[in-house]
Amino acid sequence: MRFLISLYILLVTGLYSFGNNSNSIILKTEYGTEYLNFSGDGQTQNINELTDMPLRIYVVDRNNNPAKGHRIKYEVYSSPAGSKGYKLKSEIVKTDTLGIAVNYFHVGDKAGEYMILIQSKDDADANMLIYTVYGREKSWVLFLIIGLVGGLAIFLYGLEIMSKGMQASSGGKMRDLISKLTYNRFFALLSGIILTVMLQSSSAASVMLVGFVQAGLMSFAQSLGILLGAGIGTTITAQLIAMNIADYSLMIVAAGFGIMIFAKKVKYNNIGKAILGCGLLFFGMLIMSQAMHPLRSYDGFISFMINLENPLVGILVGFVFTALIQSSAAFIGIMITLASQGFISLEASIPLVLGTNLGTGITAIIASLNSNREAKKVALAHTLFKAVGVFIFIWWIPQFADFLRMISGTSTGADFSTIENMSKDVPRQIANAHTVFSLGLAIILLPLTNIFAKIINRILPPKADIEEQVFALKHINLKLNTSPAIAMSLAKKETERMSDSVLEMIDLSIKPFMERDASVFEKLQTLENKTDFLKENINKYLISISSENTDEDRLNEAFQIMYVAKELEMIADIINTNIRNQSDKWLKSNAEFSDEGKEELQTIQLKAMKQISRSMDVFHNLNLEKAKIIKEKQKKYALMAEEYEKLHYERLFNQYEKSLSSSKIHIELIGLYNAIIRHATNISRIFLTWREKFEK
Repeated sequence: MRFLISLYILLVTGLYSFGNNSNSIILKTEYGTEYLNFSGDGQTQNINELTDMPLRIYVVDRNNNPAKGHRIKYEVYSSPAGSKGYKLKSEIVKTDTLGIAVNYFHVGDKAGEYMILIQSKDDADANMLIYTVYGREKSWVLFLIIGLVGGLAIFLYGLEIMSKGMQASSGGKMRDLISKLTYNRFFALLSGIILTVMLQSSSAASVMLVGFVQAGLMSFAQSLGILLGAGIGTTITAQLIAMNIADYSLMIVAAGFGIMIFAKKVKYNNIGKAILGCGLLFFGMLIMSQAMHPLRSYDGFISFMINLENPLVGILVGFVFTALIQSSAAFIGIMITLASQGFISLEASIPLVLGTNLGTGITAIIASLNSNREAKKVALAHTLFKAVGVFIFIWWIPQFADFLRMISGTSTGADFSTIENMSKDVPRQIANAHTVFSLGLAIILLPLTNIFAKIINRILPPKADIEEQVFALKHINLKLNTSPAIAMSLAKKETERMSDSVLEMIDLSIKPFMERDASVFEKLQTLENKTDFLKENINKYLISISSENTDEDRLNEAFQIMYVAKELEMIADIINTNIRNQSDKWLKSNAEFSDEGKEELQTIQLKAMKQISRSMDVFHNLNLEKAKIIKEKQKKYALMAEEYEKLHYERLFNQYEKSLSSSKIHIELIGLYNAIIRHATNISRIFLTWREKFEK
């Protein structure tokens, strides 16, 4: 309807102007810069009420001088069907000394669009204008809140789905890439950008960095370059949001859903999920944008937005909102939505951008509260970097704004004060402000990462080594949600801790027989309880991670880790059950081993420990060539066990008194240590078995 009326006015104005060089009188919508919406066009008002803002027209002659005393005619051209009671305060209004005509409109009893045709009464050649007033129900605040909360919920849900889809589709490539790109600070910066593009959140990236450091994929100092890159990577989401493709959001949702439904491979299903999340993100923005439209004429809200140009107020608001919703991308999205409605100027948005960057540190700090010292260092570094950036940029906001306008370009020349003009340019300028801040911060601080590492190490110095808690996870944090690829690395580190306990148990297991030392029993029980605890929690963690639509490679890796943990637990059971039973019998007897028998038992015990160490090296580095060697070693050790039994029986035949008294326990121990060697060999053999399975 509006398009047809505008076309009509254009044709009429053209006919009137035909043959003339220019209109003698020109009607304009804007005047000065005191008001965000000087004209009053596009305002929203409750039904059956007079408009809060006047409908202003600025009239000038052909020399652009104000036309004093010129008569302007207002006419209601269109209204919602069945509406009654609408009327203009005056049908004819004269311009004042400044060339401004002022009128008011009383909204009818129906919500909807009221269109007002405005033309010159004294000059038939003058152009015409159409103003629109939107009538709203008196319960508009409730619907505004519903629209904002619902739209934000869809936005955040879409962001989460997109993030999970991108993480799952990247699989182990992300872990491998990050571990390879951190050998110098510039590649660390690049890997941080890649990581955050995949995660769609710098807060999530900082949380994941805790996992990288804990998993031993990088040192704390290397993580600092990645943190700076993460700040740049998260701005890509803002650039995507600023593209203003919300009108196509449902089409993107449909495309993503279609791929998810018809994709046969898990990888493509995850890509579809990422596209679906992107569409939901834009759809949430569209809902928020539509819900906010009535605020255009709400003076209290407009005054609040103007006050945000105070840097300290803006930074505080940005910090608090980002800390509450735990996502800088979400708050930047809200800012861009506000800007698309013309509610926020660039000068007001810059402090908000600074505040939201500062607010991202809260998520990392909260995530590190129950983590180890290295995790706390990463969180502190993330927050410290942002704080330094805010301190640098806060003094240059006017110059920063001019720079952003220069690089972003404007579609409206130098006039950025009106709602219409701001809504066209500020969304892109906000996205660019976010990018320039993070890029500038990286350029300034990247050469100083070693200095920052030293400062943070002084703030959080390493504690003196103390005995670990028996029943505690060191690398896995069950409360943190991380990608499956990183989760596998953390689970492997816990499994390696489990092997350390098992090795200690094997080392202690021989003492009751060699030294008649019963004090080791309590330690053996504690270590077995620890291995049981670790195995249970490793399995629980892997099942939780693998249930979230993980690809086949990650499922296979999870199975292999669980298999290794099972073999280690079985070894612990052999030691604390079978070998301990033999220890009890031994300590109650007066039997003794022969010197040859002692040497044989110590040798096979040592071989068992070496076999576990070799297999765990295969587990850690996936050294399949070494796995083949371990299989050959197991055969050799089995023959050695047989040889030791044979030698023992030879001593029995020769009536060695010590061998006679210790015979049964001696043979049992050789068999038990040989069983440990078999379980240790299984740890490396599982990797060979799976490779052969997938090569067929």
